[in-house]
Amino acid sequence: MNTFVFDLDGTLLNSNIEVSDKNKEALKNIIVNKNNLVLASGRMYSSMMHIIDNYIPFVENYAHIVSYNGSYVVDNQNQVLVEEGVNAQIAIDIVKYLRKINLHRQIYVKDELIVEEDNQEIKDYAKHASVKYEVVYDLIDYINKNKNLPLKILAVGDNSRLLKVQKELNTKFGNYLNIIMSFHSFLDIIPKNASKGIALEKLSKIYNLNLKKAHIFGDSENDIAMLEKTENSYAMGNAHEKVKNIAKYIVPSNDEEGVAYAVEKILNNGFYID
Repeated sequence: MNTFVFDLDGTLLNSNIEVSDKNKEALKNIIVNKNNLVLASGRMYSSMMHIIDNYIPFVENYAHIVSYNGSYVVDNQNQVLVEEGVNAQIAIDIVKYLRKINLHRQIYVKDELIVEEDNQEIKDYAKHASVKYEVVYDLIDYINKNKNLPLKILAVGDNSRLLKVQKELNTKFGNYLNIIMSFHSFLDIIPKNASKGIALEKLSKIYNLNLKKAHIFGDSENDIAMLEKTENSYAMGNAHEKVKNIAKYIVPSNDEEGVAYAVEKILNNGFYID
């Protein structure tokens, strides 16, 4: 029994945010052959479930779900295994910093998306992720009054600017947070003890998954933590150079159905042959 792990955006999903027929067939074959399946994304849990419900409903109650880059993990029995939040005071400090430099920020609490400005950034994001959002007067006040910690903070902006922000935040908060690019215009800020890699370790202990031999696919910086867990790491043809540099294999892009291409070879041969 193999374990297959797929990122969503840029990996399993094409540029139209869809799962192609060939990729659907690949997932069905994984299930028919009784392999383990994990979907791992920076998306909200509700956003991941929207993708599942609309494109691949047959994986529900079969696939384990790693959302928020590992801050919120739900197994295939619908049990919440991980729910890690950003420390409230640190979250407030981050919001203050992002306000000061006038960068769009949003927080996620109990799988709800919260913003303090109803701007174009949040409208575009909500459309991309197929989620609703709540506008509050003051994010800091919201964090102070809410007993639940933010699962994630997201900064949205120009890539070159976000890279500078990432460097600054790592200097200030690197001991407490994982600060990773999940998309060219998204900077994800999550607890230090949360990542896709840590989430997979948790799942592997409970479900006896052989992570070292797992087939793990990704394209972005936030996938590196899980790609490093296996001998069988796959970077998509469209992947960031950092990802290609650490992956064992490079497969066709998400728009060329690289997932289906690789899965067929793995299932037919027992391993990947380029």
